[in-house]
Amino acid sequence: MMFDRSTIVSTSVYNILQSASHPMSVQMILNELNKQSITPNKATVYRILKKLKDKNAINEFSVRNGGSFFEITKHHHHHFICNECDVAYCLPGCHMETQKINIGDLLPNSNFKAESHDFNIYGTCEPCSNPLETHSS
Repeated sequence: MMFDRSTIVSTSVYNILQSASHPMSVQMILNELNKQSITPNKATVYRILKKLKDKNAINEFSVRNGGSFFEITKHHHHHFICNECDVAYCLPGCHMETQKINIGDLLPNSNFKAESHDFNIYGTCEPCSNPLETHSS
């Protein structure tokens, strides 16, 4: 069981993330809840997301505009964020691992110890690059 006390809102938030094709911001989650006629306040959604993070059920990553995205916990991977529509796309895997890059070699000296890393690429997604196509976010 994911929650100690399951509610319609908590179950719906988890289900939205489970079925999402890309990481979602809190506003995207609120929009999806609204489509289901569920209208919690933003603080409630943040509390649910914190509980899911504490249980390692979801990951959160921040982007340079100060926002955060949430996704169901999977393998470690990186993201592409569209500057036009603010949609985040998952990239396949970790390029540090696939390119066999030793993070320690990137640090100023051996007294620095890396514990983790994040890597986001920013640009324009395919739907925004081709405005004649419809965009689903």
